[in-house]
Amino acid sequence: MSTKRIVSLLLLLFGEAIIIVAFILFGGDTANNIFGLNLGVSLFVFGLLSLNYGAPWIDLKDNTQKQIGALGINWFVISTYAFVTVLTMILSNVVWELSFKLQLILQCVWLFFLLLGMSASRYASDKVNTMYVQEAKNRRGIQEMRTAMRQLKDKIVDLDGLPKPFLHRINVLEENLRFISPSNNNEAYELEQSFVETTDSIKFAISDYSMNEERIESDLKKLERIYQYRKNINSN
Repeated sequence: MSTKRIVSLLLLLFGEAIIIVAFILFGGDTANNIFGLNLGVSLFVFGLLSLNYGAPWIDLKDNTQKQIGALGINWFVISTYAFVTVLTMILSNVVWELSFKLQLILQCVWLFFLLLGMSASRYASDKVNTMYVQEAKNRRGIQEMRTAMRQLKDKIVDLDGLPKPFLHRINVLEENLRFISPSNNNEAYELEQSFVETTDSIKFAISDYSMNEERIESDLKKLERIYQYRKNINSN
């Protein structure tokens, strides 16, 4: 266990101990069942606040940053629960002197809303994670296209005597790939895979350009068509 976690745990226990001592010193005249209810709720609220606000809000190692989706909801739900719960304890025992059963029901109602809010927070977090995974999947095909073009360019560097118009078209294609937007469309995925396969075909044939000139020219035209088709498909 890290030193930071040990310190956080000790602070939590120290705070809980202070609450227990305060209840013993100032709540001696309260009925045992109400005393126990208020003490338990107070410890729970303090622990909840400590865990929520004492821990880091965002995990920088998590690329999905799914905590962000739940951050605002967590703040609102936990802060509101803590305020309403403490206010209920004060009003129930100082102003109205409500019975134990009624106080218990009220605290159970606030706990229900807390759990409901935490469920919404979890849903928001999962939604952010799902969107990140989908976006990463959408970008993967484009990244594969760029990688294939980069490998082709690396292969061309080692070869002499290639026609300048051919080199120019390859450079233009590589440059234009930055204008393609990620998409979760199945047609886009198929075009991306076809682009990679066609680029690999040129890469393997380019070693003997003079013998494979017609095939390379055909594949290059195919690449240019695929790029135009894929460029016109945006995320949906």
